[in-house]
Amino acid sequence: MKFRERSLMKLSIMLIIMIATMGMGCSQIPEYEGVEIEDVVEIESEYYSNYPEEGSITKKISSEEVFELEWERVHRGMDPVPGLPEINFEERDLILLMLDTKPSGGYGIDQVRVQVNDEQLTVQYAEQHPGENCFTTQALTRPYTFISIPKSNKEVKFLKGKTVINDCSE
Repeated sequence: MKFRERSLMKLSIMLIIMIATMGMGCSQIPEYEGVEIEDVVEIESEYYSNYPEEGSITKKISSEEVFELEWERVHRGMDPVPGLPEINFEERDLILLMLDTKPSGGYGIDQVRVQVNDEQLTVQYAEQHPGENCFTTQALTRPYTFISIPKSNKEVKFLKGKTVINDCSE
């Protein structure tokens, strides 16, 4: 094989690998076959938490006992700890979504959707980031939200979508 043919072959292989890699990196939340649940109620959304575990947290909470524990963990270090909201766990479940620690304000949880099919519940959400023209608090933040959904015994799958950047230029 001549030098030129080998070079073209290597270039072709590299191009195929690059195209395949770019396609994987650009994927968004996959299409989901299910019915969107309309009865989703936000219980609390805040920007500061001293939750003891690092990283993003996604949990389904199905009992008063677990809710009390998670509420205390989310509000750790606050004095006083806010009162525990009343949830009827015979009819409702809770979802806790929490981002990892962020370097400033302007971060949050956005576009929360809950869908159900025969096999599972899917909670989709996006991480919100400040745009370059946003004025933000210069303090560590840890955004979280508790949402209430109708009771379900189905497995929950959490899907984090594409990051949403706030446009603060206006």
